Amino acid sequence: MAQSDHNGPSAIESTPKRSAKAHGPEVNNRFLYGDDMAKVEKSPLDSERVKNLHTRMVSHYLREMDRQAAWRTRMARDEAFYDSDQWTAEDIQILEARGQDPLVMNVIAQSLNWIIGSQRRARTDYKILPRRKEAAKAAERKSQLLKYLADVNKSRFSESDAFEEMTKAGLSFIECGVQEDTDGEPIYDRYESWRNIVWDSTATERDMSDGRYMFRTKWADLDDACAMFPKRKHHIEASASSTYEFGGSVDRYGDDAMDKAEQDSISDSYSSIEHPDSHRERVRLIEAWFKVPEQEQVMGGGDFAGEMYDPDSPGHVEQVETGQAEVRTRLTYRIYVMVMTTKHVLWFSKSPYRHNRYPFTPMWCYRKAGTREPYGVVRNMVDAQRDINKRFSKALAILSSNKTIMDEGAVPDLDEYAEEIGNPNAVIVKKKGFELKIDADRELSAAHLNVMQMSIQMIQTLSGVTDEAMGKTTNAVSGKAIMARQEQGSVSTAKPFDSLRACKQYHGEKKLSLVEQFMGEPKQFRITNSRGQPDYVEINDGMPENDIVRTKADYVVSEDDFNASMRQAQVAELMELMVGLAPVAPQVVMVLLDLVVEAMDVHSREEIVKRIRAITGMEDPDVDPSIPDPEREAREQQKAKQSELEQRAAIANLEKLEGEAAKARAVADKESANAAKVLQSMPGETVEQKRKALELALALIAAPPLAVDTADVLVENAEAPMQPPPPQEPPMPEQGMAQPIEGEM
Repeated sequence: MAQSDHNGPSAIESTPKRSAKAHGPEVNNRFLYGDDMAKVEKSPLDSERVKNLHTRMVSHYLREMDRQAAWRTRMARDEAFYDSDQWTAEDIQILEARGQDPLVMNVIAQSLNWIIGSQRRARTDYKILPRRKEAAKAAERKSQLLKYLADVNKSRFSESDAFEEMTKAGLSFIECGVQEDTDGEPIYDRYESWRNIVWDSTATERDMSDGRYMFRTKWADLDDACAMFPKRKHHIEASASSTYEFGGSVDRYGDDAMDKAEQDSISDSYSSIEHPDSHRERVRLIEAWFKVPEQEQVMGGGDFAGEMYDPDSPGHVEQVETGQAEVRTRLTYRIYVMVMTTKHVLWFSKSPYRHNRYPFTPMWCYRKAGTREPYGVVRNMVDAQRDINKRFSKALAILSSNKTIMDEGAVPDLDEYAEEIGNPNAVIVKKKGFELKIDADRELSAAHLNVMQMSIQMIQTLSGVTDEAMGKTTNAVSGKAIMARQEQGSVSTAKPFDSLRACKQYHGEKKLSLVEQFMGEPKQFRITNSRGQPDYVEINDGMPENDIVRTKADYVVSEDDFNASMRQAQVAELMELMVGLAPVAPQVVMVLLDLVVEAMDVHSREEIVKRIRAITGMEDPDVDPSIPDPEREAREQQKAKQSELEQRAAIANLEKLEGEAAKARAVADKESANAAKVLQSMPGETVEQKRKALELALALIAAPPLAVDTADVLVENAEAPMQPPPPQEPPMPEQGMAQPIEGEM
């Protein structure tokens, strides 16, 4: 089926001819164009260059369909296993011939539902970061606009659909692009199934950025296709195929995975005498995105470095004119888009998107190392699931049947015996001397059930979804043991969630680029906060901070959402630490309380944190001070006023203390001067005594006020002149002693 990669008409010439029996007369140019063949204008789409490109694209498409045929068959089988279609037609036929029922015990679905449900319960968030400080406000506006577009486009449901398909089949896609604003918002994003995509199987990058081509195929009604491409109506009609064509099947440009719905519509078509013509004109449209090496003008330097230069972009023009960037011509791959049928080209142009990347972002689950074949969580559990179904069906057949081993001639009529043995109250009459054993090998049913139980446990092991993760009772009795096993399950299923994160990152970058390219008109839109309160935002209203097309920003997926279980464990440890710190260091608990609550998964978390910070005075550590915030500015002004009042109170208190100290020094100086005067007037023999008294007085002055009076007394005593001692009277003479007589001397 593979075609040559060289230019040539082989792919077009090998296109199957339409059946003449489908509509009666043979399809030819005269039948299609009628008498107006000469009036059909020559289109550039019919040029030799475009025809060669069409031939090459059809060749690539057919080659990839051939190479990926086995991959796509296995991927479709994995999805069927989840949907309980687990028996092949051949096995069902064999079981029915044995009298067994093709029972299905779908253990795979329960494990996958846990993984799918985990993603739906923990949808992630993102943020837009500016590349320059002055573009912070514009980045905030872009973040708000992206959230609005996500709400309008129901993006989270598309993301969940893609994740579900990825876990089953191994691959899914998310598309983002631009549409007419009459259909809603100009930027859309939606889920696209792997069944409609054919990709470059040699690509190795997560986002297929190293692939040379990517195809999407869809069946469309003939009148819809003609309405979309009115100038190519005749070529579309030439490519259309009836639902009765090719013996009741579709064309050879698809496979069962791609065309299952189309094949079912053919087999289920309605026909009656009143309405014999029930066919439905259909045409396969192929959308090809491919790379062509060309010399292109590329932005060099500045915020838009690496982007294709767009002269209509205000940001590109401004940075080139200001010298922040320059336009360089270099060899690069340029993305082209071609809408075609298997015979003709309907549309051909360069990609309208400035990011120059494929609009389809793949979401991989697992890939084989050698062939890069994608596969999902189901693939490793298929054999165990088959074993469960077969053993369950076999065990039930053994228990429900009455196997008999007997000697020939043990019963007179075998047909009568076979009918009677099936009754619960059967009465069997056998001939004497003959052996007849009923329910032989009944013990084998228990063995089948035991092995089936082992297979059920094996599926849980292979999927990584343990009983603890699903909340079932197990032999783990301690809380830490249960948490350890739950953590083991989350680690085992981490790769699909990491692939989801990578897909969101690539898809978000493309979507942000589309916003910066196509959302240049003034617009007002509504967003809601976590409490459901509406907030109206304006962009491109002439204010520099609201201009989203002149600046470049980066799309970043939030890390916290992908580490929810780790964050919950950290919150538990923080709470234990806070309980231990509260009795000894309550001030530490107060300054950390907002951060602890912020890490919790509780309703109205933002409002709780906001109120705690209003009381404690702590600021959000992640807030950008360059982004205006009236509430934050009011808090800062209040803090500045409070700080000013506290500073003035401290200065007044300091001045009071300094005045009291100066007064005390003045008193001390005065007393010292008085003491000096006293010392100068004192006789020499009392100098030493006065000095000691003054030292004691000065020491008391420095003491509390009650000691000042004592010091004053000491100083006064020290300054008082020394009085001469009073004259002493002579001792009285003792009796019996002779008294001197005056005048005897």
